[in-house]
Amino acid sequence: MKALKILSLVALIMFSYCDPPIHKQPEFISYNLYLNFQDSSGNDLVNGIEINNSLDISKDSYALDIIISEPCWNWDNDSYSAPAKPGFEPDVNSPKLGISKYNGYSYLTNQFGLPLEDCPTQEILTYKIKCPYIFGDDTVHELITYWDIPKGKRNPSAKCYRIAFEGNEITPSPMDNYDYVYTAAITME
Repeated sequence: MKALKILSLVALIMFSYCDPPIHKQPEFISYNLYLNFQDSSGNDLVNGIEINNSLDISKDSYALDIIISEPCWNWDNDSYSAPAKPGFEPDVNSPKLGISKYNGYSYLTNQFGLPLEDCPTQEILTYKIKCPYIFGDDTVHELITYWDIPKGKRNPSAKCYRIAFEGNEITPSPMDNYDYVYTAAITME
């Protein structure tokens, strides 16, 4: 019994002087983009798309593929998804589109993230979107987005400074009070 008390006392002293092990959370970089599409008369083409309870658009209504400019282990440009984690569902982690209202318009929303460890920062992302409700056809439309990556911040949010779409250049702007979300209105001709 005396040996147990001494061992407990030694263990208590050891743990009080040692720092507990720190489990470092992985860092991610976020690419947050909200896109409004309008016709030449200024009509909101996103308004009216049906959404589910989590404010996502039904996968039957659109297709979204994101291509990163510098491939890394955590994103597959061929399947447009993050690799599955053992034991987790779903086994394919594809990007999703949601809808949000901002300044009286509806926006397609996408929050995309990649880990910083062992992945180069992505300064160009290509969004391939098929959405007959907006575009009026089953064609895949490409938006090439350009991003600045802040240095020295934990879990930084990239800043979108240019979008190229069907021969047009669009300058996105940060959302009021949310400088980590970039918005753009795209006029369809």
